[in-house]
Parts: sequence; C-alpha cells; structure tokens
Amino acid sequence: MAKLVIKVGATYSNGNFHSHWEVRQVLAQGASCGAPECVEYKVLAGPQRRRNFICSKEEFSRWARYEVVRDENSWRISSDS
Repeated sequence: MAKLVIKVGATYSNGNFHSHWEVRQVLAQGASCGAPECVEYKVLAGPQRRRNFICSKEEFSRWARYEVVRDENSWRISSDS
C-alpha cells in the first residue's frame, strides 16, 4: 500500500469496525500546530467525536488507512486514495 499524503482539510479513516472506527479531519500540520512534525486533527466520527488532538505525523500516518469523503449520510473511500 502506498503511503498516504496527509493534507490539511482532508479526512481519513482507520478502516476499523464498530466502536473502533474513526474519521479524522486534518486541521493543521507542521509549524501551524506547534512543531515541524505534528498533525492537529478533529474527530468527526467515532468515540472521541467533536474533540481536537495533536499527534506526530508518523503516528497519524500509522493510524490512517485511507482518505475518505462524506457521501450524504456516510463516508466512502476517496478516489484520491
């Protein structure tokens, strides 16, 4: 699998099921979130919904399985993935 390019404004899923499934939107990365290798994100779907977090770019890349887009009332894999 090719490594995902993390983009500000894009949304990503971990590809898990049930209560472990999550969708995150990237709000900022790099110096914009306080460190050269960080990612700030908001959880849009999942147990931590509506909360913001910061993690390393490496940690986010390990977590993300694919980019997703909103499709009416659900999420689907982006054609960019």
